[in-house]
Amino acid sequence: MSRRAKNLQNFTRFIERRLPSRQGNLKVVVLCLIAATTFWFFSALNKEGYTTRVRYPVNITYPSDSNIYLLSELPEDVTVQVTGGGWDLLKKSLRLNTSPIEISLDTPTQTKYILVQSLTEQISSRLDNLTLDQIVTDTLRISIDSTQSRNLSVTVDPESMRLVENYRMVSDIVLSPSQIEVWGPASIIQQLPDTLQLSMDNREISGEIETTLDVPTIDHHVEFFPDEITVNLAAELYTKIERRTPVAPINFPGDSAVYLSQDFVTVSFWLPDVISPALNQLNFEAQADLQTLNQEDSTVAVKLVDIPAIVSDVHFNPSRIPVNYAP
Repeated sequence: MSRRAKNLQNFTRFIERRLPSRQGNLKVVVLCLIAATTFWFFSALNKEGYTTRVRYPVNITYPSDSNIYLLSELPEDVTVQVTGGGWDLLKKSLRLNTSPIEISLDTPTQTKYILVQSLTEQISSRLDNLTLDQIVTDTLRISIDSTQSRNLSVTVDPESMRLVENYRMVSDIVLSPSQIEVWGPASIIQQLPDTLQLSMDNREISGEIETTLDVPTIDHHVEFFPDEITVNLAAELYTKIERRTPVAPINFPGDSAVYLSQDFVTVSFWLPDVISPALNQLNFEAQADLQTLNQEDSTVAVKLVDIPAIVSDVHFNPSRIPVNYAP
């Protein structure tokens, strides 16, 4: 058991041994303790020479103007160290009959701080019978800004949406409106980017979609007009298709002394499901030009020269075909 706990236990036993057993006597003891404590308290307050810290109120005012924005609450007091009698200190601590120091800001947006030392004379004159020892608070921070508004473009972050498997975007992302107005403190508004990205929150995209997105909160001081954007877009289901396409020889001799070892390539492409029934009507054309002959491996390059506009992600194999020479 610690020394402090042991002393407390001994004191408790001392009190218990001296408490009367009757209820009436107990009340008398309690009243006596209250009276003694009260007497001691008032006696202490009558003494002089106490030193303590008190918070003295200040009232900061500035012209009322819609172009002025208060970024944070203005200071309401300063801490000072004073010396004096107990009663005087108690009154100042409770702010009884204490009028605040009035501080007027003529140019609030340009005032960033107030040195409290400049208020020494005003504080001293209002301390009545107390002596000002020192001012503990050295600076009052002021955070007032002018207001500003500007227009920002809005876009959808493409990384924030996920196309369902085999679906592809078939339209532009249309936003309504495409611009928003932002309003708030100039120091914040000036730092905003020209374009604000909205998030689809990893939403799965398939078919036609019309949804509303909230404009994200950048700073609680900033307001948006409007704060919602309507988004329209469309995605269609695509199917991967492979088909053989004949290769037309170009600049090959008519006597077939040199000829292609393979007369086709395999073309793969993606096609919207709604167009798939018309697959047989899609025509591809491939060519192999002898002038692209590589003497080292005896191959010529293949290229597609006629690709239907409706297909996408077109690939073909092989990209080069060996040539044979007639015996």
